[in-house]
Amino acid sequence: MAAACGSEARTPTAAATPAPVATPTPAPAATPQAFTCHLPAMVDLHNHCPKLDSQLLAYVNKAIDTVQQKRPELFDFNDMRGESVKVLDRQKYQTAVVAAINAQGGVCAADNNEEIQAKVSNDFNEQFNIWTSAGYTRRSYISTCFPAQF
Repeated sequence: MAAACGSEARTPTAAATPAPVATPTPAPAATPQAFTCHLPAMVDLHNHCPKLDSQLLAYVNKAIDTVQQKRPELFDFNDMRGESVKVLDRQKYQTAVVAAINAQGGVCAADNNEEIQAKVSNDFNEQFNIWTSAGYTRRSYISTCFPAQF
């Protein structure tokens, strides 16, 4: 067959097929790990726990401050009694404070229903109230137990 208009015949060529691009597979989300205290668990001997000078209150205060900054949805900052802030969800607040204590390293804390407990060794633990019955934050050392009770 003759080429039209005096041009040479051209053989059509197929368009280049782009090489497939590998789509990166997203890394699986890390499964949250429950905190594991670096100290062995202790049996609760139901010993009398005297009120002494707290050695661990600074950990608790730092944790409460951290939770107020990082989890503001747990509080009503417009409802205060002195420096105490209204807690909107006591269990979430208490769980968050325990986690914030544990995140500080070198200290272990646990929720003990009405109180939280903290220890840096198995020689002793301290008990704290971090909320009031009226539903406000509290920073109150309660007692020290010998040996640690958790």
